[in-house]
Amino acid sequence: MAHPDQAGYLEALRDPGLIPVLGELGGFGGFGDGLAELAELSSPTGRLTPPALTGGVLVLTPPGSAAAPLGAALAERVGGTFAACAPSELPALDAVADHVVLAALSDELSLDLLLETLDATAGLRRAGRGEAALGVLSGRSLEELSRLLAKGLGAALRPPPDHPQLCVAPWGGPQRAEVPGLHWVTGADTRAEVLAPLLTGRRHGLVSFAVAGREHGLVLADTVVCGATADRTPGPGQGPVPDGAPSCAFTGKCFRPGVAAAEVIPARAIRADVVLANSCTSWRPGDGLVAAEYRLTEAFARGGAAAFIGAVHRMVPDVRLNRLAHRAAAAGATVGQLGVLLNRQAGDREVPYHLVLGLPWVVPVPGAGPARLADLATLLDRRDTAGETAARAGLRRAGRAIRALRELPLAGLLPAEGLPELDAQVGAAVAALKGDPSVLRTDAEGDPVERLLELVAEAEYGVALDLHDFGQVSESPLNEVWEDFLETTAVPGGERCPYCAGPTATVTGRHPAYPELRREVWACHRCGPVLDLPAGAPVRGIGLDFPPLWPSPGTVEVEVTVTAADGAGEGLPAAVLVQVAKAAAHGLVVPEPQRVLLVPGSPVRVRAEVEVGEHAFAHHEHAVRAIVVAGGQVHGASRPVAVRPSY
Repeated sequence: MAHPDQAGYLEALRDPGLIPVLGELGGFGGFGDGLAELAELSSPTGRLTPPALTGGVLVLTPPGSAAAPLGAALAERVGGTFAACAPSELPALDAVADHVVLAALSDELSLDLLLETLDATAGLRRAGRGEAALGVLSGRSLEELSRLLAKGLGAALRPPPDHPQLCVAPWGGPQRAEVPGLHWVTGADTRAEVLAPLLTGRRHGLVSFAVAGREHGLVLADTVVCGATADRTPGPGQGPVPDGAPSCAFTGKCFRPGVAAAEVIPARAIRADVVLANSCTSWRPGDGLVAAEYRLTEAFARGGAAAFIGAVHRMVPDVRLNRLAHRAAAAGATVGQLGVLLNRQAGDREVPYHLVLGLPWVVPVPGAGPARLADLATLLDRRDTAGETAARAGLRRAGRAIRALRELPLAGLLPAEGLPELDAQVGAAVAALKGDPSVLRTDAEGDPVERLLELVAEAEYGVALDLHDFGQVSESPLNEVWEDFLETTAVPGGERCPYCAGPTATVTGRHPAYPELRREVWACHRCGPVLDLPAGAPVRGIGLDFPPLWPSPGTVEVEVTVTAADGAGEGLPAAVLVQVAKAAAHGLVVPEPQRVLLVPGSPVRVRAEVEVGEHAFAHHEHAVRAIVVAGGQVHGASRPVAVRPSY
């Protein structure tokens, strides 16, 4: 119902059975702005019966705003509270609201005002005064504002959409069907040939983008979604060019090289009830860099969408936010609730980045709700599901191991090989987690975190092989190597030796340049360094069991018992090596390292056969050592043995 005068419009707006607009009904966007269906439903002879609105409403306008009469009429219509005040005054109002509406003309808005309003509504939620989900009504004139309001009031009366939800994300697609009715367009499919029919030919409940962008455009594979309105056709000679117009207004060419005007998708032509633009500066008020008639915000307000959600900041789009929005929409979230959830992306820390243009109670997926924020907030924990927790725990475990491998030369140990390949795989794993927070790839390329852990295990095994070769020719125990690089202090006493029950001492080494690089050796005065562990070791115990006398020649079995630390994690790969000091020169043959998986609370036993040559008696006493490489760190233990010749 169109009203040429403001008084008649405001009177009709107060009536819940009417959906009025101010000014002429037609000619508003040229692509169908969603009002035609409302016009058919709203006639002088028939009244609407809109769904009941649950929750209190608080309507706010800035002091002195031209939108104040409209705001007051809207509040009266929905039985809410109206206030013409600064956002900082909201806590003083005696109101409990699940929905907060900020109404203002475009030139009355600023980024400061919007952020202050977001902060104030968050304060209402923290104070327990309702869900306080914010929606902004804005337009360059009251006529434009009235049309956005009409679309919001009539959103629940629209026929069901052709398709519930659509997500456009060039860099990250689904790995499983997580939301019924959600269609993804990813990778090379984000081009005009595929997207234009989807976006403009079928109506969706919620369309979201996770793309690079500007205030005036969303960047796709071979096209852009452009914010230029019908009365601002790009190109020179089209009338005065406003300050802040993008390059197309001066050149007639899109800012994307090779994109022709016919390939551009106008934002106002997208058929969606709600649009989410997870893109740089996609929601900018009057102090943006681009003139209003070219901005995405204005364009979606002039199109068919009843509500638009955009980001006020510069950022790299994170498709996890789109996943969150689609899951919440499927659970019955309103656009205001979506805005709150997106701003809670960092858990309990609410960052005011996303704004809702439109009435906050608009529902993107009809019939899915209603829902409460407390219930929807559990969706924020999806990034902590078992699948993702395991993936992130694996990534963190790999990261700690790689850092430890880098530090080996600082303690005088041989450097690990393959670190550049590990760094590259870390990047691949991080990119996969950013693209999908709950499930990693299971296609032919493999799970990148699992692949990273495999490479770490290979690097650790390489370190164990180097130590095997080192032990073949060297007499030096592990502690003698690192004591040349770390400053040491010794404290006598403590527990008795597990092998001879003799007195012990604890020797601690700390790197003078890197104090966090520490080692501790438990030394027996008779048996030598019984246990040698680095700081933060994933191994807390290494035991050696073998006969006290070895025959020469002969074969002896050495059993190594490895106990993982409580925080080592399940299934920690380790390489276990048995050494005999200077084995090659002393006529002993030791096997290569063995691979095992360590589990806290379940000691792992490794058996190794040592061949004792007929000349091994050249030195009566030998040091038998166990080396465990796990978590990128080297752990050691030793115990003496006597060799008895057979003749």
